Amino acid sequence: MKKYLLLLVPFFLSGCPIGDKINLHSAQAEVMNGKLCIFIDQKDIVKNENILNVRIWKGGENKYVYDKSYAMNPIPLEAGKCVPGISDFDFVPGVTYSIIVETPLYPYETNFVFVKNGDEIRLER
Repeated sequence: MKKYLLLLVPFFLSGCPIGDKINLHSAQAEVMNGKLCIFIDQKDIVKNENILNVRIWKGGENKYVYDKSYAMNPIPLEAGKCVPGISDFDFVPGVTYSIIVETPLYPYETNFVFVKNGDEIRLER
């Protein structure tokens, strides 16, 4: 019996492999009026919620380069409306970004490469 118990020790130490997965929902990224806009389509919003956090992950780095919390003053997540604060971030041309909008129940994510030619801004996927 002891040898069977010893075989299970690595599984207990490694944790639950299924519990670490996060189901990310789709967010959209577009340039509107010369500024970056991140929004969620009506069909992608699971239910009426508030925005708790907005995070920007820069490709090639192992950390968030922007992390804004709205936990003290949650903002309603409205379909088709730009998430506040993101257009103020200083994006670097040619860099891949991942933006996550977190609500109490669901995270929404979008990925793109930021491209800037003079005053023209565009996103590539």
